[in-house]
Amino acid sequence: MRRVFNVIESNATSSPANHSATISAAPQECIEAIQSAWAQALRSDFGRTRDAILCELAQSTQELAQQYPNDARTLLWNGIVLTGYAKSLGGLCALQFQSTAKASLERAIALAPKDGAAYLYLGLLYDQAPEAPYSFGNETMAKALLEQGLALTLNAQGQRLGHIRLA
Repeated sequence: MRRVFNVIESNATSSPANHSATISAAPQECIEAIQSAWAQALRSDFGRTRDAILCELAQSTQELAQQYPNDARTLLWNGIVLTGYAKSLGGLCALQFQSTAKASLERAIALAPKDGAAYLYLGLLYDQAPEAPYSFGNETMAKALLEQGLALTLNAQGQRLGHIRLA
């Protein structure tokens, strides 16, 4: 877990104040550290340990998303982590994190409309969130986003492999 914060801190402190204005993408080490911590949280058998990892990771990804507001990968991972943290919290506490995750995933889609992962996670979020008037949950929207994300993901894989194509 310390690795995530060390990577993020070293990239934040080693750069001048206008560094984020000149570089629009987070360093690959930051994304890899987030992915590693996310995997560690998913592997954790103890709820409190998982919640603690997700809490710290949520803070880190939000800071990174603020530092790199035009990086679709950073926004995607911010949305993924906040969605997972909201799910682990449950109840009314989760609503704020779900709303922030939704905004982050929508921004990731706007920046990288051909990336199916953001659509998939946003669809899962729409499925998990409570419906109006409490939140934005909507099964119809969830289904549409999941189908679009799946189609984009399969198209991308087909283009890489050269033989699978969806219409």
